[in-house]
This record gives sequence, structure tokens and C-alpha cells, in this order.
Amino acid sequence: MLKDFYQKNPKWCLIGAGGLICVLILGFFFFYHANGEEVEVKSQQITEQKETKTQNEPAKKEEKNSVVFVDVKGAVRNPGVYQIPKDGRVKDAIDRAGGLLSEADPSSVNLAQKLKDEMVVEVVKKGEKGSSALAGTTTSTTEKAESEKVNINQATAQDLEQVPGIGKAKATAIIEYREKEGLFTKIEDLTQISGIGEKTLEKLKAYLEI
Repeated sequence: MLKDFYQKNPKWCLIGAGGLICVLILGFFFFYHANGEEVEVKSQQITEQKETKTQNEPAKKEEKNSVVFVDVKGAVRNPGVYQIPKDGRVKDAIDRAGGLLSEADPSSVNLAQKLKDEMVVEVVKKGEKGSSALAGTTTSTTEKAESEKVNINQATAQDLEQVPGIGKAKATAIIEYREKEGLFTKIEDLTQISGIGEKTLEKLKAYLEI
């Protein structure tokens, strides 16, 4: 039957076959194009997610390394542990703690000292003696050595100058080394300071601590 129809209408059969082929070609083209766009969109989304993750990781790391935690004690309005920018000073930590009380002794701390992670800032009341090297004291050098040692990671230059064997030059050198290299991990690190040898260090151990 189809053969008879083709023999009688070959022209229409060719037109029909050509139209069918065109439909198949167009259908394949649209299907492939649609799938290609979908794959491209998914690929672009995955790339954007990776870029966002990569950008966020350094930001989080930078944020973590840009702050220090400081324990503020003594004659301040709100004692406690505070998160302070890494380049902050003791004054910034005290301000975060609500400021000094009226009976506080401002001279008991070095307000300009740079903060370090895990640092303790203690503000004493007028006429009192603090428990840390940051706190002021009116006792003599001998009494101070007997009652408490100076913490070289917290002491001000003035505190260090009170230690026998440490003058103004060595005190300044210790502070500069601490600010540049970070906190001391052991007393023996003091030998990195010019003018402090093994013999001097042995004498200083009676007055200093980490």
C-alpha cells in the first residue's frame, strides 16, 4: 500500500520524509542545547561555590589571628576576659572593661603597652599591691624579690628596672624584644638580649619568672 502510494505520489513522499528529518534534527538540536546550558549553569555554580569557600577561609583565618584575649582584673568596672584587636594597648582593654574605678591607681599599669594573647592586666587600688608584675608596688626591690617575682611577659620597663642587674637599657631591650618576637617561653630566652649572658641570667632567675 505504501509502495503504491509512493509510486503515485513520489513528490509528496519526499517532502514528508524531508520534513520528518528536519523535525528530528531540530528536536535533537534543542535537546542538546538545553542540556548543554544546564550543565554549564551547574558547572558555573560549582565554580562560584569553590571560589566563595576559598575566599572565606583566609578571611576566617585572618579574623582569628587579628584579635587577642585579655583578662582584665582589679579596680575596673567590669572585670573579665575581653577580645581586643591584636594591635590594641592596655588602655583599650581597660576601656572595654568599663574603665577605671575612682579608687584605682592608674600608675599601676602601663596604659601604652601592647597587648598579647592570654595577657593579664591587673589594676590595683591606690595604696594596694597587685599580684602581677603589671600591678604597682611601693615595696623595696629586696622585699619585692622575696615576695614575688617579676613576670617578664607582663612587666613594664619600670618594673624591670627595679630588678637588680637590669638597668634602663636592658629593660628597654627586653620590652622591644618581647614586642617584636613575642612572649618569652622560658627564662633562658633572655640570653637573646644583648648584655645578658649565662652568669647574669643566673642572678636574674631569683627575681624573674614567666
